[in-house]
Amino acid sequence: MAEIADLVPARIRNSGTLRVAVPDGSAPLASVNDSGQPVGMDVDMANAFGGLMGLKVEITPGSFDSQIPGLQSGKFDIAMGEYYITAARLASVDFVSGWRDYSSFATRADDTYTPKLPSELCGHGIGVLKGSAEEASVQEFNTKSCGGHPMTIGSFPDQAASFLALNSQRIDAVVTGRGPLEAAAAQNKSFKITGEMGGGPTAVAVARTADNADMLKAIQMAYDKLVADGTYGAILKQWKTDYGAVPTATIYTKDSTPPNYS
Repeated sequence: MAEIADLVPARIRNSGTLRVAVPDGSAPLASVNDSGQPVGMDVDMANAFGGLMGLKVEITPGSFDSQIPGLQSGKFDIAMGEYYITAARLASVDFVSGWRDYSSFATRADDTYTPKLPSELCGHGIGVLKGSAEEASVQEFNTKSCGGHPMTIGSFPDQAASFLALNSQRIDAVVTGRGPLEAAAAQNKSFKITGEMGGGPTAVAVARTADNADMLKAIQMAYDKLVADGTYGAILKQWKTDYGAVPTATIYTKDSTPPNYS
């Protein structure tokens, strides 16, 4: 679509390639399949963006906590990590929100422990994804609300490692986005899902450069075009992430007030 392609900064347009970072272990958002190929909602959305921008899409899977440093160093143009938009992150990168999520709790299916509220995590071993919003929110809740019965929090490099720790009884629960939990539960009947914690807009992270205002607008317009023509809904339905659909995309920059996820 020419209107969107024309907004892409010249340095990206002239390269012919949109360089995209995705997590390597956060199905159904993004993961690597048995053939070593990145798959998931964010991968399909990135490819749809590239089509509208007239660009080849180069997708690089990696650990979640490596993506924003990769943007800052110029390794990537965008990161499709479904980021929660926080003041700390807005200090270094910008965002375009086009989905929403919330966190839930996974516990072993054969365990009587079934937390429904964040307060019920206190006193237990809890696993979170390193660098994720859940890591920050669980740590904050632990400090403010668990008092003399603190959680023991383990941060893992990917979701698979956290579920392995749960199954081996090294932790009592995993806290992560509802989508990854639903996807894991479809493949693994050894745990159950309960509760809800926080939630709100999630976003694509965009490298903050001198010319990124047009790139933010291009991504926003791409989201809205994909919503209007049905591609957005089809991608979400395929990956069973349509519970997080939003009607329009929103830009967040360093001057924006971050959403409240409490």
